[in-house]
Amino acid sequence: MHNEIITIGPITIYGYGLMIAIGIFLAYFLAEYRAERIGLDAEAVFGLTCWAVVAGLIGGKVLYYITTLREILADPSLLLEIADGFVIYGALIGGVLGVVLFCHYKKLNCLSYFDLAVPSVALAQGFGRIGCLLAGCCYGRETDSPLGIVFHTSEYAPNGIALMPTQIISSALNFVHFAILLVFAKKYKKGEGQVAGLFFALYSAGRFFLEFLRGDAERGNVGSLSTSQFIAIFMFAFGCLLFFYLGKRGQEGNRASAISIIGGASGPTSIFLAGKDRAAGNDESRRRKEKKLEKWREELSAKPHTLEEVERYLAEKWQAKRLGKETPEYVHMEQAMRSTLVLTHKPELLATPEPKAIDRKSSKKEQMAFVEQIQKRFEEAERVEAEEFPMDFRIYRICPGGDERFGSEEEAAQNSYLDVQIEKSFGVFQVSWCGGEDEKKKTDEIVKDIYQYYGVTEEDKEKGTERFWMLVHILEERSDE
Repeated sequence: MHNEIITIGPITIYGYGLMIAIGIFLAYFLAEYRAERIGLDAEAVFGLTCWAVVAGLIGGKVLYYITTLREILADPSLLLEIADGFVIYGALIGGVLGVVLFCHYKKLNCLSYFDLAVPSVALAQGFGRIGCLLAGCCYGRETDSPLGIVFHTSEYAPNGIALMPTQIISSALNFVHFAILLVFAKKYKKGEGQVAGLFFALYSAGRFFLEFLRGDAERGNVGSLSTSQFIAIFMFAFGCLLFFYLGKRGQEGNRASAISIIGGASGPTSIFLAGKDRAAGNDESRRRKEKKLEKWREELSAKPHTLEEVERYLAEKWQAKRLGKETPEYVHMEQAMRSTLVLTHKPELLATPEPKAIDRKSSKKEQMAFVEQIQKRFEEAERVEAEEFPMDFRIYRICPGGDERFGSEEEAAQNSYLDVQIEKSFGVFQVSWCGGEDEKKKTDEIVKDIYQYYGVTEEDKEKGTERFWMLVHILEERSDE
């Protein structure tokens, strides 16, 4: 490969340095973009990047000196060769310390910013390994495989010999890690720090096995393992511990603080417990919500429509059909809606008092008593009759496939449909969807369209009402990043 990309007068641009620079810049812009999307402080990303990069460079160099200690003791002048020699594990360790110090200095939630940073780190590493390929460093062992690559002008790799393409394999792995981390962070993350744990586990596992293909000798060793393999064992264990522990802690700490119940014929089919003590002193969480509120206040225009206008819109644009009150779906949804509204708006109709808040430290007995009390309140709410709690409730059904795909409205409803529930006395508006993944993209667009038409008022934007946050949730959950 050719490392000297271009020379202009006394200045030479090298491929290795160029790839490192591209990786760092892309990592920075990605982190800044994602920070804005998830409610972290985007302005802090520049400082975070600088601290991580500087600390990473120092860490990479220090670990290189450690692995080549014998050579340095024999020739101390090697310490002055600042441009040569760099160990990626040292860079990771140094970068972690840099992030920790920066977050401590700025009083930021360290785990949240680790989760923000590690996909960017994987992306930067992918470009960094392309730089290794151009320079010829971190090369593989000799091979007769057709996958082998031959260097001709490298200052590091042996020239004219087919070598395992370890740089290409490593770069590809890093880009795969980058994609996995992004998907996990968006869809599957349960606790702060889990993405970082997954990154450490993925990288160390890949690096451990890749070391068997490496051919460069200046990497140090611990017994029969290379220095990197030795470190990888502990980093993998650390990553797994972080991943599972923080995932479990996140599940315990993110219980709902309000009641949301889906009713069934023989009792509740789903209960999200009320009254969870959510650590009132969580300044980071409040700050993130305030930042998101500010962002969406600017982006959302106040173009509200009444529920009556929404009803007409559903019929005219989406050919929605109103379900009859005698249908089983209507009877079931009306009862579920009445139970929920009684719990939230008319608790005086219930004999059982609302339970006191509990937290993770509560005993098993206290937790069981809490659940039983919630269950009892729900059962009482289900027994409230229409005469005691009258509603102006209606359901509109939209079949995205319609007659064209399924043949009849009844067949369409069996495959995929949207139910828009409107309760006008209490101003309730919500949409539920039933169907397979084939129709998901279409139904997501319909849901977004309906909620955007319903819109928000200036008062909703100013106060951050439930109507405002519902629209924000719909737009974020159903938008492609």
